[in-house]
Amino acid sequence: MLITTLKRFEFSAAWRRGAALTGANFSLWAGVAGPLQPVTGMVVNVSDLKALGNAVLDGYDHRNLSAESALPEPALQSLAGALWDDLAQAVKPPLALAVVELQEEGGPAAHLSPHARRSVTYGDFAAAHRTHAPRLSDDENRALYGICNNPAGHGHNYRAALYLPPGEDAPPRLWDEFDHVNLSVDIPDLRGRNVVTETIAELIARRAPRADRVRVWEWPDFFAEHRRSGGYALGRRYRFNAAHRLHSPALSADENARVYGKCNRPEPHGHTYFVEVVVASARLDPRTETAFDLAELDREAQAVLGPLHNRYLEVETPAFRERPSTGENIARVVGEALANRLGDALETVTIWETPNNQFRARPDGEPKDGR
Repeated sequence: MLITTLKRFEFSAAWRRGAALTGANFSLWAGVAGPLQPVTGMVVNVSDLKALGNAVLDGYDHRNLSAESALPEPALQSLAGALWDDLAQAVKPPLALAVVELQEEGGPAAHLSPHARRSVTYGDFAAAHRTHAPRLSDDENRALYGICNNPAGHGHNYRAALYLPPGEDAPPRLWDEFDHVNLSVDIPDLRGRNVVTETIAELIARRAPRADRVRVWEWPDFFAEHRRSGGYALGRRYRFNAAHRLHSPALSADENARVYGKCNRPEPHGHTYFVEVVVASARLDPRTETAFDLAELDREAQAVLGPLHNRYLEVETPAFRERPSTGENIARVVGEALANRLGDALETVTIWETPNNQFRARPDGEPKDGR
């Protein structure tokens, strides 16, 4: 199982665009992969990753990039590329830089991994639809989709992300076709289909054929993705609350205090953990046009996460009695448990311990495009 530790940073910079001097706020996710250390339960200490990232960002934060950097043009992609180079040089074996995602506040992003570099552009649209699978009977549809099968329809505020070749943008007026319409009625290419998030993402991908991936959020905790290389994915976010105290029985008291800092205080502290589970499928179910049974995914996730909720992890959960409940170990434990239940369908499990710290487990050990 491949474990990646990710840290979020913020910085601000100015640059010259033509005759004008402008600037922006940026958020940066930097992810490092490597062997999980059994003694500490870490891939890398997030404090060390924070220090490394801040040292690199000192050359960018509160700087005039046009005057104080060697960037040929401080555009988002070139800035992300320079950050990748600096971070990759700073990360030492056996660790390796796994992903960099740089986003301008309120704007596009650049997504870099050892395998690919992509521009990410976002679009928002509000639309109605009815969840109704034509190959199922009316009774089957009502049983499967409940109020979402109401003939009057319902609606969402959708958000979509297009992963494009570097420097490219979405086709002009792409979102006009989808905004303030009834997707099930007003778009000919969706008539006669089950207008679920997967089929919406698939149609957007047809309208934007240069995109490697199209991800559509129907809710903040649910997305579907269409991939040009073939296949689909569903992502679902869950949460649980737990207390813990980071302490390794293999370390002395002084070593524990040095490695874990305030997380090693005698009394426990706690977190609201957010968990994103991504499942993938090569094709849609021919009857429902969905990539995975969402109700089944929810059941399996609840079976794994429920026993962690409102627990003191080191005391009340067997998985953490002999190993520290670091974000990496939680991601591994949850990932292994879900892999046993979901099999090859499981692609990634990501744990947010705080808004600035992520821990990602990939059961097959093969990262693709930073996922």
